[in-house]
Amino acid sequence: MNRFARFIVLALGLMFTSIALAEDTCKVITVSWQYLECVEADRKAADAKLNASYKKLIARFASQREEDPAQAEAFIAIAKDSQRAWLKLRDTTCLLEATEVQPGSQAQSLMISLCVARISLERAGYLEAIASDRPSDVINISQVSESASRRFGDVVARYVSTFGNPCLTVQTLAPDGNWRVLSSRQFCTFDGKRFWSDYADAGFEDHAFAEDGLHVTLSLTELRAPGEKRLACVIPIQNAQIQELKCGAPESS
Repeated sequence: MNRFARFIVLALGLMFTSIALAEDTCKVITVSWQYLECVEADRKAADAKLNASYKKLIARFASQREEDPAQAEAFIAIAKDSQRAWLKLRDTTCLLEATEVQPGSQAQSLMISLCVARISLERAGYLEAIASDRPSDVINISQVSESASRRFGDVVARYVSTFGNPCLTVQTLAPDGNWRVLSSRQFCTFDGKRFWSDYADAGFEDHAFAEDGLHVTLSLTELRAPGEKRLACVIPIQNAQIQELKCGAPESS
């Protein structure tokens, strides 16, 4: 496959996985310049959502640490350093994705804009997991041990693990609906038994998003049976809904 053909395949793949953020004029595209304008509109809209999520995080650090300004300033400095490093990673990653086409060409600009929009929305979803407007979704940043997000069609999925808590929270959110939670599930049991009281030890490891959902390893130690049991599991994500945990047979030791 030649370089131009590979570009078309990749560009179309990115287009069909992008979230429709443009104005009504982008609903029906009849000429190429309309598509270019809509891609640019998507990129700007994704940047706007990213900036809003980032500012919300900074504001939350300031409001929650009013009694300890030094700690608030330290957390804000961490957030700023993280965002600066991430922006550099995003921009260089998108340049890398666009190496399939001629540098300085319109095709390169198109691929970079598609990439920036996609990755910016994923980052915005990640920041929203730390800085949520809704009390039921608020996460104490000092307790978060691991969190990540990924786009699934028109929604963003995220998972959050916290220190000292074996449960795993998985949610889908609507980026174009003020990050409204569409589906939310907390996984704290397996085979009818609770992690807290029915196992000597339990928890999720090796989190990784894939096309079909969130893949994890479930580690279980029974109260009376010796040894650890490890299962490869998936939490399917379909049509913006979080499905039941599905696990295979225990891994052989």
